[in-house]
Order: sequence, then structure tokens, then C-alpha cells
Amino acid sequence: MLNKRDWILLFLHETPLDRIRLMKALFLFWYRSGKAITDYFAFEPYLYGPCSFEVYSILDELTREGLLVQPLQPVQQWARYYLTAKGRQEAEKVIRAHDPKTIEKINEIAREVSHLGFYELLRKVCTEAPEFAKQSILRDVAKL
Repeated sequence: MLNKRDWILLFLHETPLDRIRLMKALFLFWYRSGKAITDYFAFEPYLYGPCSFEVYSILDELTREGLLVQPLQPVQQWARYYLTAKGRQEAEKVIRAHDPKTIEKINEIAREVSHLGFYELLRKVCTEAPEFAKQSILRDVAKL
């Protein structure tokens, strides 16, 4: 069974992602899986669509433990998280121990969100899950 740290490591194993793209990738996986994953992140409608604040604390924890790095950027929320060598080893252990179909779905969603622009990503997520768009401050800007 995957824990919350494992989910983050798996998504970042496929491609580096910033906080917003990682959040939306985690959400899309859960939502497209029928919202029936146990011990997963609890999402709620927020300013940029679905959000689970727990993701931020786990990212901080993984960074402190040396599994992730986030190079400084002018706008830090856009900085991508990268697995360190230690983080890659941990992710690969998780990959070997889990269902290849699940891993492939994770990889597909990670690639999908990594190629979308910010507004395009929000439109996609909030179109698929409009109940999570009701608090979004970007409803008009992103044409949600």
C-alpha cells in the first residue's frame, strides 16, 4: 500500500513538477480513480481549484530529509521539485513493489500536467471536477 510520501515520490520520479502541477496531478489521479484511494490526500476547493494542504508539509519533510531539492527561482511557487539520488532510489523501490498499471497511470498524469500552461491546467482540472472550482479566484481569468 502506498503512503502519501510514496505518491509524491512517484509523481516526481516521472518528471520534476512545481507545487501547483504536483497538486493537480495528485488530485487528477485520485479523482480519475473514483476518489476511492485509502490513506490519500484530502482535497478541498480552494483559490486555484482542488488543494490538500498536507502536500506542502510532506514536500517540506521530503526536502529536509534530502529526497527532494527545489532550486531557487524568481517566483518560488513555480520552482520545480527534483528527486535527489536518494529520492530516486526511494521512488524506484516503491515502483518495484507496486502494480505496473498504477505506475503507468501516475506517469501519464505527471506528463500530462507537466506540458500544460497554468491557466490551461486549471481549466482542465476544474472542467473535470467543477465542484472543486467553486472557490477559485481565477474563475473569470481562466474561463472556468
